[in-house]
Amino acid sequence: MQDSRVAPPSHLATAAADEVSPPDNGIASRATEPRGGGPHAAVPLPGGGGDTPVDRRSDAALAADPQAKSAAPTPRNAAPVSEPDTKTFPESWREDLAGGDKAFRKTLDRFDSPAALAKAYKELTARLSSGDLKATKPPPDSATPEQIAVWRAEQGLPQSATAYVDGLQLGDDTVTGEAEKALLASFADEAMKGRWTADQYNRAVRWYFDMQDRLASQRDHADAAFKHEASADLMREWGHDYATNRNAIAQFFDRSFPEDFREALLAGRWPDGGVLANHPTFNRAILEVAKSINPSGAMLPNAAGGGPSHVESRIAEIEGKYMRAPHGSDLWKNYWTGDSGARMQQEYRGLLASREQTRRSRAE
Repeated sequence: MQDSRVAPPSHLATAAADEVSPPDNGIASRATEPRGGGPHAAVPLPGGGGDTPVDRRSDAALAADPQAKSAAPTPRNAAPVSEPDTKTFPESWREDLAGGDKAFRKTLDRFDSPAALAKAYKELTARLSSGDLKATKPPPDSATPEQIAVWRAEQGLPQSATAYVDGLQLGDDTVTGEAEKALLASFADEAMKGRWTADQYNRAVRWYFDMQDRLASQRDHADAAFKHEASADLMREWGHDYATNRNAIAQFFDRSFPEDFREALLAGRWPDGGVLANHPTFNRAILEVAKSINPSGAMLPNAAGGGPSHVESRIAEIEGKYMRAPHGSDLWKNYWTGDSGARMQQEYRGLLASREQTRRSRAE
């Protein structure tokens, strides 16, 4: 069946459009969009046919984006709306959390904000869950040796004092001697009582030996400085008689005391730490005693039949028999090496000092 509807003539459609148009406000308001392909032609929408007025293009854009149609327009110069700050806490948050607990309130001073407190709590719970933090509550006093052994094994602690000593590691290839074993064993007993780890025991022993080395080094430096100062004082006081007087003191100790007792006595120390044998007052006192016991012997070396003639013969013997002996021979070593060489060199210096003093006495 054919469509019975008839389209109105074009002049009637134009009249209808004129009737609904707004009142005439001038030429600009009555101007219509130019048609055709001239320079002012409208740009057709994609997919559309023919020319589309400007107002209809806007309607098409709104239809394509419904949200743009419902969104309210924003003024150009309007200030942005700030969102409420959800991270703001009251200034009294520490007091609120402490609830009157002064100790806890002081602890909360370590945190800058509740967020920092929450972070610390999270880290703590993570460590507890992972097993990094283990309970170290010691076994009760009534625990059996087997229970104590199990507890120490769980904590990774040595099972005995001997285990502390056997597992000792000082580093730097340091090895302890027999003299230190008793000390280390006693120290290990205290480590057992204190439930120390093997590393704590190692570090404590290492600190002890390091401290002993530092103290010994400091003492050696102090002894050398004190000996140098004391010798300088006695040289200024005794002058040319310094070597003779030192020889007289050495003779007195050689004749009066056994070697082991003599060495222990001379190695003794004053309350201030100075070595007794180096102290000027001690040397002056021993020299006076030596002179009072043997006035003539104080000027001669420690040898039987002391006298000027013996001094000369002994000097000649040392120079010819020992000092000029073939290099490396036993006689050469008796003067130039070891403790025996040191004693003979001291005797030789005393002989020279005694001969010089005898010559000055004859000259006077």
